[in-house]
Amino acid sequence: MKVGVVVWAEGNIVKFRVAEGVRVERGQLLKVYDKEVKYILRVFDFRPESLLTPAEIARLSHKRERGEDVVLYDKSLRLYDTAIATIIAQIEEDAIVHGPTSVPSLFSNVETLDELDLEQLNLDNGDLVIGYVRIGHKATNVEIKLKGEKVFPHHILISGVTGAGKSNLGKVLAGAVMSVPEPKYSLVLFDTESEYFQGARPGLFGLVHLPEAEERLFYVSNIVSEPTKVEFRFTYKGVEIKRRIFVHPLEISYSKLYPLDFILTGEFTPPQEELLWLAWKTKRSDWLEFLTESTTSLIYRALSKMAHVNTINTTKRKLRHMLGSGEIFKKNDVETDLLQAIIGAVGRGKVVLVDMPHATEGEEKLLATAIARRIFKVYEEIRKNAPHEWEKLPYVMIMVEEAHKYLSKQSLTGISDVRENIFSIISKRGRKYKVSGLYITQMPGELIEPVIRQALTKIILSLPTRPDYQKIIEYSPYLDEASQELKALDKGEALVVSPVSGLRFAVPIKVFCFEDIIKEKLDEELAFKSVKVLDKKKYGKTFTTSHDT
Repeated sequence: MKVGVVVWAEGNIVKFRVAEGVRVERGQLLKVYDKEVKYILRVFDFRPESLLTPAEIARLSHKRERGEDVVLYDKSLRLYDTAIATIIAQIEEDAIVHGPTSVPSLFSNVETLDELDLEQLNLDNGDLVIGYVRIGHKATNVEIKLKGEKVFPHHILISGVTGAGKSNLGKVLAGAVMSVPEPKYSLVLFDTESEYFQGARPGLFGLVHLPEAEERLFYVSNIVSEPTKVEFRFTYKGVEIKRRIFVHPLEISYSKLYPLDFILTGEFTPPQEELLWLAWKTKRSDWLEFLTESTTSLIYRALSKMAHVNTINTTKRKLRHMLGSGEIFKKNDVETDLLQAIIGAVGRGKVVLVDMPHATEGEEKLLATAIARRIFKVYEEIRKNAPHEWEKLPYVMIMVEEAHKYLSKQSLTGISDVRENIFSIISKRGRKYKVSGLYITQMPGELIEPVIRQALTKIILSLPTRPDYQKIIEYSPYLDEASQELKALDKGEALVVSPVSGLRFAVPIKVFCFEDIIKEKLDEELAFKSVKVLDKKKYGKTFTTSHDT
């Protein structure tokens, strides 16, 4: 459908006159076909064009204010609307999407995109599907699929205000990873709100409802006391469905923790780090209990007065804060090895979900650091010592909720020094070892610049605050004219920037609703079971599947 005519073009910017009676939206994708080149445009602003004199405007507005009819002769010539768009791509005769290198001629027609145009943009040739391409606020039928092998090594940044749909997107991405036929990717999730496994509240869905959960989900929770498969039951459309999920207890013995697990939280000063190492060298496996349970004077003497008393007191307080009440980190030895079990699950391409709704902030930070450190360490060692085996390992991505707590200037800078933590290390070095971060934050403006730059895939939900969207725009391609659009996004709408996935522009998308994905899969599962029942009745044979109830 024709929506307007080009009236001006310069650089990558095109202004077109909007046809009368046509509605054009900010963020809408359009096309211009000129000289055998198809230009793809994205609208980012509007501007009325008026040839009326100030006196005419004053007279006509005054009449309108008094409720009188306003008659304007030659209105279409003297007053009309224009839209301003940026050229995001051009498609030439070879049907290959290129960056814009020219501009359309004046008076070329501007038209809406059809399904063929969207297919030519090659937005659905990946293996991680996350949503539909969006035209304005309307979703199309064209899916947006990211190339996991390209996206996973280079980090993903998800940003948006509270309520924009970040948690839904996290579940959609986890579901996409679980749905990949081969276990090429592993995703480690930390859930402090208990919304990923069974849904945030009754009536909602979680990862356990996916048919793939039985084979691809590794669940860590305090609902069990030993590693085992647990049967979860739920009812859908009057049919009871069962899932047998492997569950590992959420517990770690003090003896499994090392000084680096605490140091790489970024919470300890150099003198406190030295104290941790000194205690470990002196007491080995008992070092942690020694520091937390012994008196300051005893520690001072046992370490040959090599640590200051104030340093000992401060370190003890920080250790106790991170170890919490003993629900997760236990003084006594436990029969399980959670950290090693997670390493094994990652190596088999599982989605690892660590459910810790009652964890304190200190426990959360220590647990996430201990897990991430070991994953990075194992991948690094295998890469250096057995590169052929490393090639076979799945890519692993570790979710960092509220990433600004770990990767802001404030969290990485002490009074007079710069502190590293495991996630800042992964952000800089993880790509070499197939380890990356999934950074989720509502305050991207607080993140350090290298994290934003190195996250080559960005999924930007609604961001109305200037410091946040300006920082994203500053360190991302294809977003130069996107500030107004980012502020106007509705819940579940996003712009996707992923040059490593072959996307040559910021793609407007409508993220899948996770509940809709589950319903579609459950409908397929019920239909499959119905066919099996009919086959049994028809042929008198017994068929078994992993989901028979």
